[in-house]
Amino acid sequence: MSTLKKIILGVVLLTAIAVSGVHFLDLPHVANAGTNPAPAFTVTDMQGNNVILASLKGKPVFINFWATWCPPCVGEMPDIQRMYAKYGDKVHFVIINVDGEKNDVAAFMENHALTFPVMLDNNGSSASAYSVQAIPASYMIDAEGNLLESHIGSMNSSAMESFINTAF
Repeated sequence: MSTLKKIILGVVLLTAIAVSGVHFLDLPHVANAGTNPAPAFTVTDMQGNNVILASLKGKPVFINFWATWCPPCVGEMPDIQRMYAKYGDKVHFVIINVDGEKNDVAAFMENHALTFPVMLDNNGSSASAYSVQAIPASYMIDAEGNLLESHIGSMNSSAMESFINTAF
């Protein structure tokens, strides 16, 4: 994605957040968590393997949509790393980059010493399935595949921990 396109997309997203408020896009069926399956998707991991959400049943799933050019996204990356270190054996972390540039994402992860798994949403299908209109956007899914919680905007460590603990 060209620098100009990233800037334009960033301005559009920031404008949407400013006009609509940070929590404008909670999925409508979150209120009925436990009875509503999370939207299905397939993403690609950094090794080129497909990751299918339905294959992750058995443990809760923390999903986060982000981009390397997004300051609030970058700001919460250290907290995601801390949560991954603490809950990585109990929770699947599906951190989905919407940039689509594998080399840029790999360099970003290395430069920031981040070790959690990152997926690529090359065609936008997973972001579309979750109606993502602003990033960062996070979703918590229970071990049976039901959507429990959603949050638009960045979270600090304590908010993220509370968010993850909704699955336990």
